Amino acid sequence: TTAKIAEATDLPARAVRSLADDLVRDYSGRGGGIEVRGFEGRYVMQVRSSVAERVKKVGPKELEAPLLRTLAIIASHQPLSQSELARMRGNKSYGHVKELEGRGLIRAEKEGRTKILTTTRSFAEYFGLDFDDPDFVRRAMKERKRLAVTPMYRSLAERMGLSFAVVNPYKPYKNDIEAMNSLDLLVIAPGYAERAMEHYSGVLIEAGVGTFTKLKESIDLIAEKAGGADPAKIGSLLEEIDSLLAGYRERAGSARPIKPLSPMIEEIALDLGIPTAEDGVSASPDYAGIEAQIQVPTHQPYEMDIIERIRERYEAILKGLAEDEDSR
Repeated sequence: TTAKIAEATDLPARAVRSLADDLVRDYSGRGGGIEVRGFEGRYVMQVRSSVAERVKKVGPKELEAPLLRTLAIIASHQPLSQSELARMRGNKSYGHVKELEGRGLIRAEKEGRTKILTTTRSFAEYFGLDFDDPDFVRRAMKERKRLAVTPMYRSLAERMGLSFAVVNPYKPYKNDIEAMNSLDLLVIAPGYAERAMEHYSGVLIEAGVGTFTKLKESIDLIAEKAGGADPAKIGSLLEEIDSLLAGYRERAGSARPIKPLSPMIEEIALDLGIPTAEDGVSASPDYAGIEAQIQVPTHQPYEMDIIERIRERYEAILKGLAEDEDSR
């Protein structure tokens, strides 16, 4: 803490904060494996998250990955009921709670038919925190979320200023499985949770990015769950999306109705403000193999920017409507 450093160095607290903040900037500029971070009047020197996976191989591993993930969820959501934990982690969490309580890392206090789970002083010591208040620990753990995304979400994570890894949870290689064993959160496409859970047992975020409105909702969800996003980058990203969406809605203002042949096309029509009707211009995603007047691209390269993916689909619909109008 600032107070302990001031006592040890015989310096005023203001000077300690100034010098410690200089150290934070100094280590940040070095680009090495060690960083100094400040958090609510406390400072810690630690391994940089980008190299933590390599460094952990030479350190003791006292908690197995599934147990550690359960502990991380308790710490991040405390006070957490055991029934809610079971919903998030499955019935295996009951055994985890018993073991974690036995190790003194959590306390489980009876409340009605369930138990309320919180971390202990031993937990704070285990993770190098010198303050064991549950609110402080919860905020501190949210700062430490280990996040991964599937390749499609790489550009979104970059635009949000997140620290992340990229994995393929659907058809994983050995290195993907090893990486997933140490994750707290994994961002995947909606509807793929069952496939991802064959290889990953942590917390999933199903992020819809089929429309600009869905993308904005996903940005808010990822920022809330993962923590550590850059507020300035998120603000700029949301402003860009709002501006683009306003422009597309203006262009679609006088468009004739379309007949959406999939839920995705219906969502895009709703986002653009285009009416739908049975006698409208038929539109279908290109993967469906359905004959339609408008084919909306969906087999887009993973490396394509997330916003460009959506723009390409919106452009296809507006172009198709314009061509249909010209042919009349």
